[in-house]
Amino acid sequence: MPITKKGAKILSAMKKEYGAKKGEAVYFASIVKGKVRGAEGGGGTGTLVKAKKTYTKNHNSRGR
Repeated sequence: MPITKKGAKILSAMKKEYGAKKGEAVYFASIVKGKVRGAEGGGGTGTLVKAKKTYTKNHNSRGR
């Protein structure tokens, strides 16, 4: 997945705060949820697409 300079800075900070694996998960969850904008480049393939599918699946099926 292409990442912008802003995204690299945010990802680095999250990895430092949460650890490598959890930091990456928090980063992608933040993008999917809409809390972080402008951190991902164009393309839309790879980890971000997988994260969006997982987020949608887990949050749209609750209580419905």
